[in-house]
Amino acid sequence: MFLTLQGVGIFVWWTVLLIYPSAREPFMSPGAPESTLLAFFVPDLLIYAGGALVAAHGLLRQSAWAWSALCVNAGAAVYAALYALTLPLLSGGGWLGALMMLPSLVVLPIAVWLLRPERML
Repeated sequence: MFLTLQGVGIFVWWTVLLIYPSAREPFMSPGAPESTLLAFFVPDLLIYAGGALVAAHGLLRQSAWAWSALCVNAGAAVYAALYALTLPLLSGGGWLGALMMLPSLVVLPIAVWLLRPERML
């Protein structure tokens, strides 16, 4: 369920950012060009959102590759979350993005651990 919400939520978030440019400011460093945020569009959709939906599908069907897909998504999420947390610490702006990334930073590594194949115990 978390992965599905994550994947759909990312698509919705980007839709809002693209339709309403004024919504971008809380996610950006003060004075930074919008390109610093928009550069994440393709990777977010392909790896972060797409990866979440692929992993959710695989886990639901109990596919052999599902845990690997979850690991890829968790890696992308943790990287993005650490970036989102570092941005406001260094620039003073972008706190909303940092807060929105906290669930992925916490939940996905736990899911990777809890759903690991038994042979990896």
